[in-house]
Amino acid sequence: MHDSQFPFFSTAYFPPISYISQCLKHTGFCIEAYETFPKQSYRNRCIIATANGLQNLIIPIKKPYGNRTPTHEVTISYAEPWQRLHQRALHTAYKASPFYDFYIHELLAVFESKHDNLLNLNREALKIIFKLLKVDPKFYFSEAYLPESNVAIDFRNFFNPKKQLKANLFPFYYQVFGHKYDFQANLSILDLLFNEGPQSLLYLKQIPDFSQGRQS
Repeated sequence: MHDSQFPFFSTAYFPPISYISQCLKHTGFCIEAYETFPKQSYRNRCIIATANGLQNLIIPIKKPYGNRTPTHEVTISYAEPWQRLHQRALHTAYKASPFYDFYIHELLAVFESKHDNLLNLNREALKIIFKLLKVDPKFYFSEAYLPESNVAIDFRNFFNPKKQLKANLFPFYYQVFGHKYDFQANLSILDLLFNEGPQSLLYLKQIPDFSQGRQS
């Protein structure tokens, strides 16, 4: 199996809707494990909608080699009870959503198990998301870092909380606080699942294929 045959994605914590939509447009994909871990990305955060606006849920991490730490060696800090805080934030934000009670029990594994490694936690979260969507895409982790020129489709830095995609790429769906805020596009996949439930997969299929024009 050659890494370069598949689209490359960064790891992500309960990824944005755009990320999941693109994963499902390919028969398989690769998650980058050997990049130098960057700051302020979806790799250790997700964004949800709350009564007070958007909220970042961030996993506190430790980088054994400072700014030169590769992603596969990034570990998780439990100095603060972030799992309890994230679980509480999701409950507060989505307890009134139509499908919260249907899905939250599956997600508790992420908040009740104690992974040392960020990649492993994100892998568990991703598997749960695919299970809830009732899909089974094949994915694996890179075994070495490949430059962009050696990758068929490079999404490693495409999904970025600081560079939001155009909102009109994402069809409207009703959100818990839609009476208070305009539609918030491309939040964590959890926002879509809690609000749309089994219709989430159909929604994801409506999002365009971003790989067009991204081939090296």
